[in-house]
Amino acid sequence: MKKKLSFCFALILMIGSFGGLSGAKAISVEQEEVIMERCNAVKNALRVVQREDSRVRFYLGRYYETILTKFVTPLNTRLAANTMLSTEFTANQNDLAKTRANFVIDYIEYQKGLEELATMDCQDNPSGFYAKLTRVRERRAVVADDVVRMQDLIDEHYGLVVSLKEEI
Repeated sequence: MKKKLSFCFALILMIGSFGGLSGAKAISVEQEEVIMERCNAVKNALRVVQREDSRVRFYLGRYYETILTKFVTPLNTRLAANTMLSTEFTANQNDLAKTRANFVIDYIEYQKGLEELATMDCQDNPSGFYAKLTRVRERRAVVADDVVRMQDLIDEHYGLVVSLKEEI
């Protein structure tokens, strides 16, 4: 595991050395040569990233679904039945559901892009490969933002529960 992780970091550093996230920027001849030289290593690393991201998505998806179905929704239903439901709880539940749905959609888009990238021939088309890599990195950043947003909403819900507990 440690070996895989260090290899992934090396890949990220190598890929990150090509510049920013802007896909419109043309890459240099030297950068094309590096991509062609390390094509097999990059593709192997992409497969590792793909496999690890899939595991993480499965875990997070199940985690978010469990929080929504076994904690947030039943609590809000119970509060509504006792006429204690506030707009904050309702808004938080709606935001959690929307963010979870966005996470699923964004992850699917990212995964499709990653699959396309993994099947591209980086030896024959290093510029196209790098452009696609840039787009995939941007999609991955969107998924990471979804995860942060979801955690913030879970923390907010926890705070609402603590406040409610103090009131009761």
